Amino acid sequence: MTSPDKFALETERDFLLQSLENLESEYSSGGIDEDSYRNLHDDYTARTAIVLRKLSSDGKEIEASPPVSSRRRVLTISAISAFIVIAAISLAFAVGIRLPGQSVTGNTESTSDKKVSSADRQRRLEAAVAADPKDISARLLLAQYLEAQGDLALALEQYDAILTIDASNAPALAQSGRILYLTAGAGPAVDAAGLVEKSQLRLDAALLADPEYSEARFFRAIVRANEFADFSGAQGDLQRYLVTEPNGRFAAQARQLLTDVTNALSSPSSSGGGG
Repeated sequence: MTSPDKFALETERDFLLQSLENLESEYSSGGIDEDSYRNLHDDYTARTAIVLRKLSSDGKEIEASPPVSSRRRVLTISAISAFIVIAAISLAFAVGIRLPGQSVTGNTESTSDKKVSSADRQRRLEAAVAADPKDISARLLLAQYLEAQGDLALALEQYDAILTIDASNAPALAQSGRILYLTAGAGPAVDAAGLVEKSQLRLDAALLADPEYSEARFFRAIVRANEFADFSGAQGDLQRYLVTEPNGRFAAQARQLLTDVTNALSSPSSSGGGG
């Protein structure tokens, strides 16, 4: 990616970040109605997901490595898109974080007319982590915020730091497993297999630590289907996810992927095996 292209993407990302923040403030203060808020929120989130995808992959389309069959490629495209959307969802959450001394609109209580910028918000999260390096909640928030800014590497560092404090922390295991898988898809093929293996190990560990952590099942289903053609295992994970989270934030993607893997299982060429 050329520098001007990257600058343009970063400018668009910052614009969308600010737009989401302004939208949250307007909605919290009653400035817009529910329908308008939802429509604008969905639009900004979708656009931000595209920008973050381009930035995190250095401008290249994210593909699974090595080459895959056409049926598996369909699974890959839909599933990877679901992974990328998580970054935008994290962004929408992160811009709404209420930091110490802030009101529900994101303004400081001492200076209610002065909005907190994205840079200030990140500095406060970093300061909270620096003040108490063992504060897992603060590190989780910072990791989400860093991913929302498109910095997967720094987000992964925060999840890794959490795991040095608590090796069985299910959210850190699951979210870092997801990021490792994204990195495998965007990086050199020579590194992909090792990253996929690490991703699967962390997702397995997340479910061992907390079998009810449903997002880990959704993430693991994607890895099982895309990397190992383990359609049966993916089907089980997706079914359990939907039983636990029938209206969860990934429910629509889970239903679509469940249809894909069920169709794959019914195909005569599918072994339904695992890896």
